[in-house]
Amino acid sequence: MTELHPLLQRASKYKRRDLSVAPAGCDYDDSKGLWVESATGQIAVDQPFRPGPTTKKADIETGEDQKGR
Repeated sequence: MTELHPLLQRASKYKRRDLSVAPAGCDYDDSKGLWVESATGQIAVDQPFRPGPTTKKADIETGEDQKGR
């Protein structure tokens, strides 16, 4: 019998949960590669009530990481 890889030996097991990743009232459009409103076909992130995508780059730079000044 072969031994399991050390990472597999120590890996935690979790119960699988059924989580829907679909935003409410939206369908995934494979041709566009994004979520669209089921009723209107409008891109989901363009809706005013849905937050748009953000990244850390949108944060305000405080300058505290500027060394040597």
